[in-house]
Amino acid sequence: MLAPSRCALRRLVSGSLLLAMLLAVLMGSASAQTPAAFPGKTVKIIVPYPPGGAGDLIGRGLAAGLQNIWGKPVLVENQAGASGIIAVETSVRAQPDGTTLVLVSPTPTTVLPFMMDKLPYDPLKDLAPVAIIGAIPNILVVSANSPYKTFKELIAAAKAAPGALDYASSGKGQSHHMMMEYMMRATGVSLNEIPYKGGAPALMAVAAGEVKAAWVAVSTALAQIRAGQLRGLAVSTQDRFAALPDVPSVAEQGFPGFDFVFWMGIMGSAKIPPAIVRKIDADIKTVVNSESYRESLNKLGNLSRYESSEQFNRTIRDEFARNKAILAP
Repeated sequence: MLAPSRCALRRLVSGSLLLAMLLAVLMGSASAQTPAAFPGKTVKIIVPYPPGGAGDLIGRGLAAGLQNIWGKPVLVENQAGASGIIAVETSVRAQPDGTTLVLVSPTPTTVLPFMMDKLPYDPLKDLAPVAIIGAIPNILVVSANSPYKTFKELIAAAKAAPGALDYASSGKGQSHHMMMEYMMRATGVSLNEIPYKGGAPALMAVAAGEVKAAWVAVSTALAQIRAGQLRGLAVSTQDRFAALPDVPSVAEQGFPGFDFVFWMGIMGSAKIPPAIVRKIDADIKTVVNSESYRESLNKLGNLSRYESSEQFNRTIRDEFARNKAILAP
């Protein structure tokens, strides 16, 4: 047999090295997708709110807890605007390796599909529910100078003059609007929506008496209630909220079953491998169930709440059906 020429040997060695390099890259990519190796790099949580708000602080609390577990940087990137659409779309288009996640609420996932002709994503097909990490209880407030001292008094006035009482919201599909829709549906009354550019201006309008009432996050209204500028008529949770023990729930004022909180959850691209989703879910559970995380949320007037990926998926689909009944034309 003839010995290979030097050129042939060089080509053989070169080809072998190239094959080895390709195999190394492929093996590295595969290992990066395994739960044991996750995350192999910095993780980013996109938050669809400006810095300093309740949603932003919830996201940052989770990021800090996950960073302690993973030993890798977990950064928060604020992408406020368009009711969360921008942030969600960014996560859907990101590399589906689990290192780009998004903090979501019902608005861009189970509300806007019935309020817009077309979204740049399908919330049921393009997103993977990872876990619910908290909940924002709401409170119905009126001005401290309002003639309405109780929830029943406000409802009686609304029934006496359908559509004549104004309420403040921060826009269609936002929590203020949806909570009032739920209340009107439960009580059979009709109030007139006056949209404002954000929760803070809406709350100021109530305090000034420009509108009769508004549903807002407890965390948003807490300081003004304690300062005597606002009066709380009812909380949206089934039971009274610990931070405001004197404010009764809607349920205990004659409307049993009224129990609404706006959850906050983590989602990512639906193309993220299921094993990675389960890994992130398990680590989120550890953070959310920790005493430090619960205390940090309670101080803000929010609730620590965990739902697994599977439970979160059911919540999304249940709310999708409920909101379709309320909002679809």
